[in-house]
Amino acid sequence: MTLLDYPQKMAAIVFTYGCNMRCPFCYNPQLVLPGLAAEKLYDEDQVIDFLTRRKKYLDGLVVTGGEPTLQKDLARFLAKMKKIGYAVKLDTNGLMPETLQELLEKELIDYIAMDIKGPVKEYGRYAGVEGEKIQESVELIMTSGLPYEFRSTLVKGWHDSEAIEKMAKMIKGAELYYLQNFQDGKCLAGEEFSGKSFFKKELEEFRRLCQPYVKKCAVR
Repeated sequence: MTLLDYPQKMAAIVFTYGCNMRCPFCYNPQLVLPGLAAEKLYDEDQVIDFLTRRKKYLDGLVVTGGEPTLQKDLARFLAKMKKIGYAVKLDTNGLMPETLQELLEKELIDYIAMDIKGPVKEYGRYAGVEGEKIQESVELIMTSGLPYEFRSTLVKGWHDSEAIEKMAKMIKGAELYYLQNFQDGKCLAGEEFSGKSFFKKELEEFRRLCQPYVKKCAVR
């Protein structure tokens, strides 16, 4: 249960397994690499039963990952959640705009949060994949008519002022852009990422750098 992950909602979070990116600084390797989360998997009936019984306490559902749009039955699952009465927030990396388009057309999501990993032309370095579809997802989200946010986790040694400004330009005109500080710890690269967090003063400088490109930029 969370009061933080879905604005103005008391929500539950469902974590999906698997990801189509390989960000070296990913802090959830157990949701990315095959086999690491196998003993913690729940089947769909368990999840639906849990959420059905708690509907009187909850009004929102956050579906995150990993990368939820990899799940082939995502639309069917979200349709069940909407039938129960949940408002649905989708967290996505934006790599599958076709799936995002389907969910929007079927009116299965109510709020979207998309991660911006790095400058679109440098996604190979930041996410291990090419970023040609990222801009398509950005445009889908910004024209969806739904409340949304973009967000970036900033890692010292990876993100500098030049890269961060390029990221802000990718979402020029967006309603909301969050800059999130990296938390030191073991990451997908298999090593301890330490000393990779920014000072508050640095984050505030990045926020001011991004603010001219979006309607609101905030640090969290």
